[in-house]
Amino acid sequence: MEKAELLLSAARYLNETLEPERVYARFHELLEDAVPHAGVVVSAFDPATELITCEYAWVDGEELDPAIFPALPVNREGGGMQSRVITTAEPLLINDVPAQVKEPGGVYYDVDREGQMRKVPEEGSPGVRAAMMMPVKHEGQVVGVVQLMNADAEYDQEQLELAEGLVGLMGAAARNARLHEAAQAEAAARARAEATAAEREHAARVLDAVGDGVFLLDDEGLIRFWNRAAELVTHKAGDEVWGRAATEIFGRWDELVEDIPVSEESAAARPVTLPVDVDGRELWLSFVAVRSLAGVVYAFRDLTIERRLDEAKSEFVATVSHELRTPMTAVLGAAKTLMRDDIELSPERRRQLLEMIGAQGTRLTKIAEDVLIASRLDRDELRLERDHVDVAELVRTAVEHMREYVPETIALTASAEANGAAALGDRHRIEQVLVNLIDNAVKYSPDGGEVSVSTAALPDGVRVEVRDNGIGIPVAEQGSIFEKFYRLEGAEVRAGTGLGLYICRELVQRMGGTIGVESDPGSGSTFYFELPRAA
Repeated sequence: MEKAELLLSAARYLNETLEPERVYARFHELLEDAVPHAGVVVSAFDPATELITCEYAWVDGEELDPAIFPALPVNREGGGMQSRVITTAEPLLINDVPAQVKEPGGVYYDVDREGQMRKVPEEGSPGVRAAMMMPVKHEGQVVGVVQLMNADAEYDQEQLELAEGLVGLMGAAARNARLHEAAQAEAAARARAEATAAEREHAARVLDAVGDGVFLLDDEGLIRFWNRAAELVTHKAGDEVWGRAATEIFGRWDELVEDIPVSEESAAARPVTLPVDVDGRELWLSFVAVRSLAGVVYAFRDLTIERRLDEAKSEFVATVSHELRTPMTAVLGAAKTLMRDDIELSPERRRQLLEMIGAQGTRLTKIAEDVLIASRLDRDELRLERDHVDVAELVRTAVEHMREYVPETIALTASAEANGAAALGDRHRIEQVLVNLIDNAVKYSPDGGEVSVSTAALPDGVRVEVRDNGIGIPVAEQGSIFEKFYRLEGAEVRAGTGLGLYICRELVQRMGGTIGVESDPGSGSTFYFELPRAA
């Protein structure tokens, strides 16, 4: 009855804690009152590795660090006291340890209270007289060994049975504590995983919302992330590029990647702008790259428009310089000729020189006015009137005025079917648009022909068309000719600043109208604009 009560009390005491280290400490407290001993060692056995490792040790009144005990392989041949308990799954009681350690086939160690270990009997006799070793079992399998050592007295069978009972209770309590510890660790790991997943999802949403394209290349060069901005720039959907090599998306990627510096650790990323081919389209992309645990993260910004604009600005400066130089040279030459006293000029020659100065001065004024208007349009500083304008009458007047400046090889005609319909807009700016379109039609009809201007009333507006039978406009360029600084590539006529059609578009749109072109390369073009009808 006394033994049963002791074991019941021990079970309660051991299960009051869910910390494995506290279970071992309480087990030792129970042993101190129940079974005399000079030392106790609790070892674990791992069937997977066949190793025996120490988990708790107490010798001569001092708790020792389990790490000082070396891990020992189990001896399946039966040598060694711990190995014998593990292989037989039976407890072991030895009252003559010095004689036992002399038997071959086993490895024996002795440890003092300072934690100094020595191999016995080679380095001397063991410091204990008797020992008990009990297996710790789980579902019939040995998972550990408990050693009790006594330096002064022998152990008996009753003490062995009591120790076995306490070991069984300790093993169960330790398993519960381990399970609780594992459950807590699993819950913490799950919480960390969920937090990490939430952070990644949030980061993915943020990256999907940023304006720059972002993609991740793993160590094998495969795309593992592709955000919305990357789709918009490249016209490649995420599911289309996922898992594919970057070389399949960006032309000459193997060459490009060598020019993109990859930032390591805390080093600042350095951007580099490179031309990239995507399905035959040339894009100028500014790349930065950062090394991450998952690979290399590339962010890129589309600078194609800015690049082309810079190129157009550079070309514009060169073009304007050339356009200004030609008339200025003519004006300066004519003026110097008129001022000379050493030559006699006929009245006819003087008139021709003065006409040249007037014509080239008009040309200079037109260039300067285009540049100034374009600048004012960009700054939204150009004020437009909203008057009732008789467009048919304005067309007739403009055509009559332009006939003086049109070459003899061009037949300039006008026809009006507006039936008195008036448009709502700025008369001076409508005339400017019309003159620009006529001048453009004449300029791109180098072989002569007819330029006709027509007016027609629409249900809610007035339409003006300027038709020529000149060189025409390639289909691929028809969507770009109204852009600032744009001029036809490879055209026979290269004169002009590239601002005329841009100004026309801006003026028409700001008057509430629309402008466009229809062209058949080699057969001519028809430019048109429509303005809202005045009430």
